[in-house]
Amino acid sequence: MTDTSRARTLPGRLTRRADYLAAAKGRRFHTPRLTLQGIARAPDAGGVAGPRFGLTVSRKVGTATERNRVKRRLRAALREIAATQGDRLSAKDAYDFVVVARRDILSAEFPVLLIDIVDAIEGLERPRGRSGARRPDLPPSPNAVVPRLRETR
Repeated sequence: MTDTSRARTLPGRLTRRADYLAAAKGRRFHTPRLTLQGIARAPDAGGVAGPRFGLTVSRKVGTATERNRVKRRLRAALREIAATQGDRLSAKDAYDFVVVARRDILSAEFPVLLIDIVDAIEGLERPRGRSGARRPDLPPSPNAVVPRLRETR
């Protein structure tokens, strides 16, 4: 793969701690499998054109092998989104995003993971409140707690 084709399919990366901390101060969008943090970059910040992504996978997710698998899945999903839906990402050229993974990413189907990331990117722009609720056609997390209704006598 040449460097020019790779640059088109790979989104930029966050590499400095200050970039992660800045994204943490921005908006957040939660899904059952991940949390996306995002913030607009300062106009004077040079560097990569286009959106930049960082990954955070804590030890709560699992062993080192499982955490590495989660990071590989997230990188593959971001590459797929950049290659197939670059027009959606082009509107977010001056944004920095941090994907905070949850353990459910390991068991999630890859298309569901793609939908989660795209929904989260779009969800950062929605107004706050319950009006931007999750899409009902997606399956809930397998570890989600389902409330039980009390029986009336």
